[in-house]
Amino acid sequence: MKTPAWLELPAFAAILLAGMILVMWAQRPAAGCAMRPEANRRLMLSRQVDREHLEADLATVDRVARRYVGASSADAAEQQTRFLQCEATLIERLAAMHGLSPEHIHRAPADIQ
Repeated sequence: MKTPAWLELPAFAAILLAGMILVMWAQRPAAGCAMRPEANRRLMLSRQVDREHLEADLATVDRVARRYVGASSADAAEQQTRFLQCEATLIERLAAMHGLSPEHIHRAPADIQ
């Protein structure tokens, strides 16, 4: 039996969408304490664009650390410890990547507002 012509395009689109979702699921990032690589670039926090970039990086640090902790089945105290360790590690990498000190990055959210 032949499929009606009006159904061929939607069926093809649904198959492509399902395939895309499957590929995205297979390539999802692992729940590790690591951010995506980014080119080293010194940030000048006197510039608005650099303050916004740092703000986005800090949001990513928080999201990655929460995902990392959420993937474990540890108790609440252990999860808090893992969160703080992951966050500190990511902030150190962020500081090195952008030519800032970790203390400056910890202070930055108050400076950005």
